[in-house]
Amino acid sequence: MIAPPTTDLLHRPLAALVRAYGAPASVATRDDGQHVVFGDATASVSAIVDDDATIHAIDLAFPAGTRYAVDVDGKTHTFTFGTTTSLGARDELAADAETEGANFRVFRRTPDSDIVLVFDPKTSTLAHVVVGDRATLLRLGYLTDPTPTQTRFPFTAPVLRRTAVADGSGARVTVLRIDLDRGGVVRKVAVIVASDDPAFDEQLVLKLANDAYAPAKLGGRAIGASVFREVRH
Repeated sequence: MIAPPTTDLLHRPLAALVRAYGAPASVATRDDGQHVVFGDATASVSAIVDDDATIHAIDLAFPAGTRYAVDVDGKTHTFTFGTTTSLGARDELAADAETEGANFRVFRRTPDSDIVLVFDPKTSTLAHVVVGDRATLLRLGYLTDPTPTQTRFPFTAPVLRRTAVADGSGARVTVLRIDLDRGGVVRKVAVIVASDDPAFDEQLVLKLANDAYAPAKLGGRAIGASVFREVRH
């Protein structure tokens, strides 16, 4: 089983997680950000990163009994997956409570970041721990918009329409960032996580330059944006 990462990975490059856990298991560009998942059959570490592959939040899911220690407003607290309850967390961290939802509670870590404890809806015991910047947690839906009267412009991520490159199923993984214009045309392809086959990666950059996407939209209007693409080979 992989070990839970420390919170000092926030604001570090994605390469820090690659060094710790190897190639990612999956990559997805969603409406709320770029998601890169590491893990094995029993545990997962999901990094939410920006277009420059800098980590802004980490979502942890580990087997029951796994302990995770994290500083909350200057004091270290330890949570146990499958054991820590929603009510127990509320009582222990009452002074740091921010908000809550149907199956999660948000607590202030620092002035700029929070920790989210997500509980199994049936047992009310800890299932996920999410640590991240407040802005990222807002996009993920864990925080309430601090300016609710402001007009919202929902973001819709680009969608791949045509490619000559299959995702594959091999042991090697290459992760790329593809920059698109407002028409969904590829303008630049860059390797974010390289494989151990530089020649393949170089050819992959050239091939993906011919991909076609439905463009990203902001408030219903097409805009330029970036997507992450994972190719196994």
